[in-house]
Amino acid sequence: MWRGAAIPFLMMGLVLGGVCASGGNSTTAPAVHSELVSPYQQYELKLRAFLPAPHWPAGVLLSLRINGGRPLRMVLDSGAEFIVIGSKEARSVGLSGRSETDLVGLDSRSASIGQAENVEIGSVSFRNCPVAIVKGKVVEGADGVIPLSLFSDFIVRLNLPEEKLELIPFPQEGNSDIPPTHGVTKHNLLLVDTVVDGKRNGYVVMDTGAYCSAISAEVAGTLKGFPLAPQARLAAGTGAATGQRVSSTIHFMIADQDLIPDEVVALDLSNLSRHCGVKVVGVLGFPALRPYILTVDYRNHMVKIQSKLRASP
Repeated sequence: MWRGAAIPFLMMGLVLGGVCASGGNSTTAPAVHSELVSPYQQYELKLRAFLPAPHWPAGVLLSLRINGGRPLRMVLDSGAEFIVIGSKEARSVGLSGRSETDLVGLDSRSASIGQAENVEIGSVSFRNCPVAIVKGKVVEGADGVIPLSLFSDFIVRLNLPEEKLELIPFPQEGNSDIPPTHGVTKHNLLLVDTVVDGKRNGYVVMDTGAYCSAISAEVAGTLKGFPLAPQARLAAGTGAATGQRVSSTIHFMIADQDLIPDEVVALDLSNLSRHCGVKVVGVLGFPALRPYILTVDYRNHMVKIQSKLRASP
C-alpha cells in the first residue's frame, strides 16, 4: 500500500471548522466524533463527476442519506471538517442545530451544528454524525459537502481518475469487526509541506472541494515575472473573495513530485494561515488533483500521491 514515498501532512480541521459561540462568549467547538456502525471491512464506493456547468468537472460526488431521508448529492471535500447541508435539506430530514459555529475558508459563514442519528453512504453507515447547517445553498449544483476525513477509521484511497473511493481497514489484531480508535483523529485538513516555484516554503492545502488552485497573494507578489490578470470575484461555500488569475505556470514541489495546476488564482489566504497556525502558501484544487490517486492515512498523518500510470496495482 505504501510502496514509494509517502508524505507527512498536518492534521487540522479549519477550512470548515470554527469557533462555537454561546451567548457573548466564544469557546472552542466541542469535538464530536462519528461512529462507524457498518462492519469493519474493505469497501469501494463509486463516485460521480460534479459538473456545476456543462463540460466543467469541478469535483466528485457521493450519494448520502441522513436519517433515512432522500439521497443527497454531496461533494467529496478533503478541505471540510463537517458534513454541511443547507437549511432546506436539514428540515427535510428533521435535523436542527444545537450550537453555533463559523465555517472558515476564503471568508467565514455562520452555521448551526446538529447531530444526525444515522448517515448512510452506500453500504457504509455511521451514527451520531455532526452536521453543519447553513442558510441557503452550500454550493450550486449539489446538496452539500461531505468531508474525506469522515472515513478516517480506514486507510482512504481516493482514485480520482477512475472515480472510486476505496476504504481499506488498518491491519489489526483481534476482532476485525471492531474499528481501531487509538491514534485516530477526525476533523482533518490535508496540509502538506511544499515549495512554490523553488523559492517560497510553506504549506499547501490539498482540497478536492476547491474549483481551482490558488497561491497566496503575498507569495504571488514576491515571484518576479508572474503577471496577474485583472481582479475577479470568486464565490466559495464559505463566502466570496477577490482574486487575480496568474497567467504564468506555477510549480508546487511536494516531496519529489512537481504538481503544476493548469489554472491558478492569487488570493488572500491569511484567514487560513491564522486559523491553521502555519503559513499557507497555496491550495491545490480538484482540477490539479484530478489526474492522481491519493492514499491518505489519517492515523499516521501520511498521504501518498500517485499518477494513474505509475500507481501500483
